[in-house]
Amino acid sequence: MAKKAKTSARSKGYRKTVQKKPFLTKKEIIALVAIVAAIALAILLFNLIYDDGSLDVVDGVVQTENFDNSVIAQDHIGDETKYFKVAEVGELEGYTREREENSANANLATFVYTPEDETSPIDYIRISSGSYPPAELIERSVYNYTINGIPVEAQGSLELDGRDVNYMISSAEYIAADETATDATATDTTATDTTATDTTATDATAADDTAADETATDATAADDTAAGAETAEEETEAELERYDCQQALSAYVGSRLNENYSIAIHIYVNGTTETPVDAEGLAAYTEGLYLTEDELLGYLEEVMQAIDPAVEAE
Repeated sequence: MAKKAKTSARSKGYRKTVQKKPFLTKKEIIALVAIVAAIALAILLFNLIYDDGSLDVVDGVVQTENFDNSVIAQDHIGDETKYFKVAEVGELEGYTREREENSANANLATFVYTPEDETSPIDYIRISSGSYPPAELIERSVYNYTINGIPVEAQGSLELDGRDVNYMISSAEYIAADETATDATATDTTATDTTATDTTATDATAADDTAADETATDATAADDTAAGAETAEEETEAELERYDCQQALSAYVGSRLNENYSIAIHIYVNGTTETPVDAEGLAAYTEGLYLTEDELLGYLEEVMQAIDPAVEAE
């Protein structure tokens, strides 16, 4: 019997197999890991080596030499609160110095200088830190004064002790809250009421005894005229007010320790009118109280002697 010839299976067609490549090759993965490691190392080294000038804080207290004499600025950088030293202050001849801590943050303080000479035209001087460079800080201050209705009478810049200084001068007058005057008014009113009562009683008795006495009648009329004049004078006096007056020079001085911040100096001239005055009287009073721009800048130059930074300019 003849063998049956073999037949080939039906062809299923040509199939091409393609091998999938990974998203990153092994070489690329190694290179990426190396780049990430290098960046992490750079950040670590930057944080270890770079010094932004901020001060260390231990248990909430800024760490710096001569802390009690240091002018410190506070800044918020990212999520961190940082502190920077902008200057140190020393004594100023002819003045007593007092350190006033910020009630909310003992690391921040204002130094107040009060003249020992009671006849000095200066009331007191304050030195503190400024959170911006002088040129920027003066712009902010002028803006704030303007929107609060306090006129800036002079503004300028100069160089003192090798530092850039920006300054402005302002003045303002306010009605004085005088408790003594209020008490005196109350006392006078009581006295007037008592006198009026006594006078009424006397007049009534006199009327009963001498009803037909024309001389007494004339005297009463004269008294009434005098009383009316006195009342008019009191009403005119009541329309006048006493005033608290203040002139201020605000100066912002460049720091030698950190150019991003300033030393703020405020010089104040204060006074209160002794008696109620009208507009003309107030103008005359302030003319005798306030200093000229040159006089204020002279005091500013004197105050600069108290600023003694820990690190001198190179």
